[in-house]
Amino acid sequence: MDDFMHGRPGPGRRESRERDGEKHGAPARSLDEISKTVWLTPENAVFSSRNGLLWLTLDGKETRVILCREFPFDCLWEYISVLDEEHRELGIIRSTGLFAGETRELLENELRRRYYAPEVLRILSVKERYGFSYWKVQTPEGEVRFTLHDTYRSIQRVDAGRIVFSDVNGNRFEIPDVSKLDAKSQRRLELYL
Repeated sequence: MDDFMHGRPGPGRRESRERDGEKHGAPARSLDEISKTVWLTPENAVFSSRNGLLWLTLDGKETRVILCREFPFDCLWEYISVLDEEHRELGIIRSTGLFAGETRELLENELRRRYYAPEVLRILSVKERYGFSYWKVQTPEGEVRFTLHDTYRSIQRVDAGRIVFSDVNGNRFEIPDVSKLDAKSQRRLELYL
């Protein structure tokens, strides 16, 4: 308590500084730096692929990056956050359409791979046990089995007819239009919507 009263860093203060960017001697970023949005365009950003990984060259510095959709259900190719390996945002791509040819294809393929969600054509069976539900579904690639924990939270209604499942392993499965499912599949799904 005495350390706290005299402003000395106790365990809680050290953790706070590390979260704010002072970890390992790195200076803390100001609110102005944190809130500044860097828009990535063909003029200031060069994307490339090496060994199946995506790289960004920005201000002469090359960094391994990860793409994340800001609005994953609504904007597939707009407002793409570009993160470094430590999940710090380097900038935002307003639209992949701003990039031409190979670069646009590279960005969109990376997003397709990251957000891959097989389409569920039929729900063959659903079994529940101890807070988990076990699903057997038909996809274009064949029969697939996956497990949901806390089923009601693992199924998201994106819009009137579109459903997305997130399984215990972080995989996604999608029903683009519930009304196109057969009657048995719709009845199996209705229990959870």
